[in-house]
Amino acid sequence: MGRGLANFSPSELRAQRMNVYARPDAAAMTAEELARAAGATKAQILAYENGHRVPDPARVRALARALRIHPWKLMNLAERDTWALADYRRASGLRAQDVVALLGVSPKNYRRFETEGIVPIRSPRFVDDVATALGMPRQLVEMAIDRTPAVRQRRTRAFELIVAMAERYVPKPGPWRGPAPDDPALIELATAYGRPVQRIRRVLTYELGELRQSHVRAQRERVIADYDTDQNRQAGARQALSRWNNIYDKELTRLPQRLENFHRTCQPSDIWQLLVDLYNVDATVRSEAGAWAVTSLLAKQPTTLPPYLVEQRIIEDVEVCRLSVAGANHIVAFAGLYAALYLGVRRPVRPSARVNAKARAASSGPEAFTLPNRAERLVVPQPIMEATRASVTKPKTAVLVRLSPSYDLIVGANSLSVTATDMPFFFNDAD
Repeated sequence: MGRGLANFSPSELRAQRMNVYARPDAAAMTAEELARAAGATKAQILAYENGHRVPDPARVRALARALRIHPWKLMNLAERDTWALADYRRASGLRAQDVVALLGVSPKNYRRFETEGIVPIRSPRFVDDVATALGMPRQLVEMAIDRTPAVRQRRTRAFELIVAMAERYVPKPGPWRGPAPDDPALIELATAYGRPVQRIRRVLTYELGELRQSHVRAQRERVIADYDTDQNRQAGARQALSRWNNIYDKELTRLPQRLENFHRTCQPSDIWQLLVDLYNVDATVRSEAGAWAVTSLLAKQPTTLPPYLVEQRIIEDVEVCRLSVAGANHIVAFAGLYAALYLGVRRPVRPSARVNAKARAASSGPEAFTLPNRAERLVVPQPIMEATRASVTKPKTAVLVRLSPSYDLIVGANSLSVTATDMPFFFNDAD
């Protein structure tokens, strides 16, 4: 009996067949009727109910379909807090090959994710796609992956390796260069995360560099605490030294889980740039009516936007999007890591700078617009707006941008407006 199949509950099958839960849309079934509906025999049904046999995932799905319930209802849900992803998959009545077929991925990639929690480097939407295939919230998928034995072992070993590198490189005098490319601990860590050594080195150069800042501040306070002649300054330095040491230890301890989270959600450079553009415009500011960016002006293929990080909807027939709460948190948490990986990409605007940018935008003219008879504010990411306005060469000319089959956006030097596509529009040249 497989570990996942051990979650099957004979008593739940019997209770559901006998309609113990008194569903108004279903009557009690005999074992023979259930067998006929599920493509089994009466003897098999009775064996399942008496705990003599355990149905395979396909049979679980057939039983659930016959009983008109979710396959989870046939499991021992009291133990769900201990399930790894394989347990959830089997509880959903799916074999690994079923999920592989649904996702259109290689069996190796899926097995590696299910058993080791490694997301394929070229599939940034992989966790979202697995969640959809299994009919589960993404957060539940991540919690299940964190329970996987291999993932737990990796976190434990990663902490040992990171501590070793921190002790070796953080106190090292001279310019900060990060871990050596041939460091055995670095190579082992890269193998454990299924990522190239150079990529992991860039990530750790940033993370250990942050630790180095705390270490430097702690050492400065230590000098004051040990050698300053003023007792008050010494006492203050000792408190500051303790505080910086605590910060150092806390940041070091959370690094393994931080690396797990980053490698599960890391986006390619072009998608990261789109996320930053969303962060830097009013689409991330929740007004009462809502504020959204026009998806077609942001991405040629909306399906590339990760649903965990970006909310998408349609207003009239205009596709719009904005960062989710998780997306905004992702930007804040990992901006430094992305900057270390992707040199030259635009950086998210700091919170204080965002306030000033909004004030400048308000004084220079409207940068938001609405569709007729709709309250939602729509915005265009600033880099796209700048590129579009660059083509407006004369004061009284404008550029027509297609928003949807029904609406066009008129971009002037200092204005935005919307027109229906069936309305005539004339470009005026300045005399």
